Amino acid sequence: MWEVAKIGIEYLNAVAQTLELWPPGKKLKTYPVMMSRETQLSWLRTRVHQTYREAFTQMDKNPTYWSLDKNGVVISDTFDYYKIPGLYEDSDAWERKRIAAVIFIQKHTRRKIAQRTANRMRQYAAKMKEFWIVRDRINKENAEARVQYEIQRRLHPSTLNDFNLLCKELETWQVEEYRRLNAKNLEGEEKKKACKELMEKQLKLIQTIDNLKLKTEVVVHRRMIERKLTTMALPKVWELTNGQLINVTTPATIRAGELGQLYRELEKKVESMDDRMAILGYVKWTVQVFDTVLTREILNLIQREADLMYRGRSAKSISGLRKRILHRFWAFVEDPLYNPEAQMFANEPTDFDYGNKHFQCMRDALNKFP
Repeated sequence: MWEVAKIGIEYLNAVAQTLELWPPGKKLKTYPVMMSRETQLSWLRTRVHQTYREAFTQMDKNPTYWSLDKNGVVISDTFDYYKIPGLYEDSDAWERKRIAAVIFIQKHTRRKIAQRTANRMRQYAAKMKEFWIVRDRINKENAEARVQYEIQRRLHPSTLNDFNLLCKELETWQVEEYRRLNAKNLEGEEKKKACKELMEKQLKLIQTIDNLKLKTEVVVHRRMIERKLTTMALPKVWELTNGQLINVTTPATIRAGELGQLYRELEKKVESMDDRMAILGYVKWTVQVFDTVLTREILNLIQREADLMYRGRSAKSISGLRKRILHRFWAFVEDPLYNPEAQMFANEPTDFDYGNKHFQCMRDALNKFP
């Protein structure tokens, strides 16, 4: 039991006033916390909260530095100051104020979003304008380049398609000219004369196309030779066990490079007799190692050119002989017997070719002997 001293009321213990929740004979070693005296006590705690609005209290009308109120409390007005109250603001006014603030925030937010959107649209429009300007310029340049290409492929044809185009245009021009000639309704000598002039023009155009073909064949043949010489002189690419690639120069590639250099020197137009004799000497020293029909022919041609040069013949008069020497030396360079690297360009029959020939032979035999 315990007694409150101020009021004089006696209270029993909490455990004594609480019914047991467990059967008799099964007492717990410890009582539950809710059935102890702690549940009858309370602890007071002080919490300070700063409100969003300042509050003021009305004090004595005539305060002094130190004054006592009727309850004997000392009041100091040292830090007091006067505050004039504003208008009373009810809930409706406060709600209207909040709505106005929300509208203000939304207005400026939407304005900023609109500005950003407008800036993006302006940038996009500027980029698209620049894109179309660049595209128009590129299209114009491509069109001009295409026109120049079509002109150049007619002035300087280099492929079979270019010559086919020239022949087709020549045929179209011929048909159009004959149509115009027939439309004039000429008779007798006038018609024969007009046909003769037209045939002369056509003949000149055909001769021009043939000359262009000859020039193109020379250029293409020279380009093919240079490609072969460069390819044969390239070093071999070998792969090591670690996967690394290395370039290896073999004796075959070295010889191919030397033969290619000799061919280029032999092809040059040399005015000095000493320079030409030096080149012929290198070629003779390279060729005379082998004793074949081709090498003997090259040696005889070299000896003939040397005799003609010693006799004072001009370079123009022996140009045909020099072309023949160059042609035979090229046959020497592209023969695998003298240049092992030329094997990659050799046209040798394969098993597949043999099989085709065999099947063709059997087919012919079946046709002849059914």
